[in-house]
Amino acid sequence: MSAYELVAYGPHHRDDYLGLLREAWGEGSMSREEFDWWFEGNPEGSLRSVALREGRVVGVAAHTLLRLVLGGEERLASFSVHATTHASARGLGIFAALESRHEEEALARGVAVVLAFASPPTAPIFLGPLGWTEIGRLRVWARPLRGIVLRGPEMGVRAERSDPFPESGDRAAAWPNHVVRDVRHLTWRYADSPWGYRVLVAPEGYAAVRAKLHRGVPVAVLADLVAPAGAARALVRSALRAAVGCRAAVALPAPGQRSLFASLGFVPTRHTLHLMGKGLAGPLDPDPQTWRFTLGDTDFF
Repeated sequence: MSAYELVAYGPHHRDDYLGLLREAWGEGSMSREEFDWWFEGNPEGSLRSVALREGRVVGVAAHTLLRLVLGGEERLASFSVHATTHASARGLGIFAALESRHEEEALARGVAVVLAFASPPTAPIFLGPLGWTEIGRLRVWARPLRGIVLRGPEMGVRAERSDPFPESGDRAAAWPNHVVRDVRHLTWRYADSPWGYRVLVAPEGYAAVRAKLHRGVPVAVLADLVAPAGAARALVRSALRAAVGCRAAVALPAPGQRSLFASLGFVPTRHTLHLMGKGLAGPLDPDPQTWRFTLGDTDFF
């Protein structure tokens, strides 16, 4: 029997959803706390669906809704996240069907564009049957942390443990197409996160950093950095100092920041984030130079 049914996610599907993610990604997949924070806590909302086959959940997928500035105008967008299909149901078109369902729902919600940092198995489906467009590959940079012995932030930088984002405006307003970084988004994404981010604040900007196990190795993830060059250097150095016990640090510097990161010991790695998208209620700009993301704009960093 190859038929399946697509239904909206309900709370009674949570364990099955998490179970499929665990089968696909191992013990490092989402916990219940992380699942609830990411989907229920997101102030913009989310879209979730499951595929049923003979009453059993065999496919799951979601879209995270976020406000983006697109071409200088604030619009609603959605990111395809946390999707997988059980091995017994692969080859039936479930992933494409779930994505098509979410595109229709997103359009009804007023979403302008849908985006994804696609994995190797999903990229051909996005670019083929779903009709998405490749934007580009964003290269992750890294540096080893052996020999880092200093503690505490740089002069002029402080670590905030409560209310780290008092300003209400978009902290990244000068960037090209980007996720809006106002107090509502930043509080959810970093301050309320169960991932244990440390927020470092300077007079002209901020950074968010956390420790994460990557293939069993503790790494420091510089998830977000919004600051002019002078403050950015102090914030990155403070993030490195905060990475106690980590073997390496990773970041996604913008083109204009690469010389700064190189001067601090970072080098480009082979790992890239494969960015692609599709216009729904507006055109998609395929020029990678018109977009700016950090690792914190993904669902896995």
